[in-house]
Amino acid sequence: MQGHFKKKWKTYASSITNELLQTSIAQNNLPKLVCPKCKSQQLTIRDKIVKCPDEACNWVQFRNVCGVQIGIADIESLINKKKTSLIKGMKSKAGKKFDAYIVLNEDCKTSFEFTKNKSYKK
Repeated sequence: MQGHFKKKWKTYASSITNELLQTSIAQNNLPKLVCPKCKSQQLTIRDKIVKCPDEACNWVQFRNVCGVQIGIADIESLINKKKTSLIKGMKSKAGKKFDAYIVLNEDCKTSFEFTKNKSYKK
């Protein structure tokens, strides 16, 4: 009797788990952005990446850039205006901090654009 109950419980728990894994959790206030590369799919926005769901396109933008988490407003700006606001406090591979804009070029690849300092210290 106890073995039968345990088997039924495992089956029930398994079906509930599978059902939960198949549902997508709607995140509130996320913008609906169209892929800048294929221009046909709505981008999937996650904590770590923004990506096109079309495997043939496969466009992706990581949300953590040089140690700074890129916010939703900057992701929206990057897609719609091809440039983020000035992102401060990023770290280079050498460990030096820098500020830059992330820019989306014609090939849908990102690069940095740096501010032009008007005063140079010698």
